[in-house]
Amino acid sequence: MSEKKDRIFVLDGLRGLAILLVLLFHGYYIWTDYYPYKNLYENNILFKYGSLGVQLFFLISGFVILMSVERTTTFFKFIKNRWMRLFPSMLICSLIIYCTAGFFYERPFGVPDLKSIIPGILFINNGILEKVFKTDFPVLELSFWSLFVEVKFYVIFGFLYYTFNRKVALIGIFLFYLTAVLMQILIFHKFFSETAWMKIYIGSFIHFGWFVVGALTYIYYQNQEKKYFWLIVFTAVSSLAYTYKFQDLTMFTYLVILNIIFFLALFSEKFGVLFNSLFFKFVGFISYPLYLLHENMLISLIIKINKNFPQVPHFLLPLVSSICIALLAYITAKFLEPYFQKRLKKII
Repeated sequence: MSEKKDRIFVLDGLRGLAILLVLLFHGYYIWTDYYPYKNLYENNILFKYGSLGVQLFFLISGFVILMSVERTTTFFKFIKNRWMRLFPSMLICSLIIYCTAGFFYERPFGVPDLKSIIPGILFINNGILEKVFKTDFPVLELSFWSLFVEVKFYVIFGFLYYTFNRKVALIGIFLFYLTAVLMQILIFHKFFSETAWMKIYIGSFIHFGWFVVGALTYIYYQNQEKKYFWLIVFTAVSSLAYTYKFQDLTMFTYLVILNIIFFLALFSEKFGVLFNSLFFKFVGFISYPLYLLHENMLISLIIKINKNFPQVPHFLLPLVSSICIALLAYITAKFLEPYFQKRLKKII
C-alpha cells in the first residue's frame, strides 16, 4: 500500500472519531429529560461539545468532494455518484427507523408519521417542504439536518466547479458562508428580525466554511504549496466566526482542536497511526448508517436497558446501547447498502 493511499484511509478513522463524538453528545448530554441519570454529565466538556463532530464530518466532506469532482468528468455523473452513495442507506435506515418506532416508543420525537420519511429520502429540509407544500413534515431524526447541508454543498460546489473552475467554486462556497455569518451577526445584534427563510439560509450555509477548509486541505495534500497552508489557516479562522452567537470560548477551542486533529492525521504519520487503527476504521466504515440510525434509538435503548437491567451502571448505558445500534449499522453498511446499490446501478 502506498503512503498516499494509507493517508487517505485515515479519513475513515476520522469519520469514526466524528460519529463517536456525536454519540457522546446524544448519549450523555442533550436529552437530559429522558436519561435515567438526568444532567449528571452536563459539565463534561467532551460530552457537551460532542455535536461538533458534525463539523469534523464537514471537513472530511470538503476534502473528499474536491477529490471526487477532480476524478469525475461531468456534473451529472458527480451528482449521480453522490446520490448513489447517500440514498441507499438513507432509504434503508429511514424504513428501519419508521418500522421499529413502535418498539422504540420512548423516542424523544415520538412514533413518527409515514410522511416524516419524505424529507430524508429527498435530502430537503423539513422547513423548505413545509413552506412549499403548506403542510407539516414531522422530523424523523433531527440529526438528518447535516445531510441536508451536505447535499446543498454537493449541488452548489459541483455546479460552480463544472460550470467555471475550482477557484470559482471554492470562492463561491466561501461567499455563501460569509453571507450567512454576516446575517447571523446582524440578527444577533437585532439589526433586523429573523424570518423563516433567513433561518433556513443561515442553518444551511453557516457551515460552508468547513467544506472550504477541507477542500483546501486536499489541495495542500496534493501539492504541499505553502500558500495553500496559509489559506487553510485563514479559512479555518474565518469559519470559527460561526460560533459568534454562542459567545463560547470553550466551543471555539474545541473546534480549533478538531481542525488540528484533522490536519495532523493527514500530514503526520505518527499521529495518523491512531486513526489508521482497526477500531477507528471500523467505526468509520459504519459511520453513515450509524449516524442515521442512532439518535432516537439510542435514547430509547438507554431507557429500556435501565428499566430491565437496573444493575447496569448509568455511565455504561449509552455504550451498551451504541453497541446494539452499531451492529445494525454494520449489517446495513456491509450487506444491505451494497445490495441495494447494485440493484440501483442496474436500473440506472
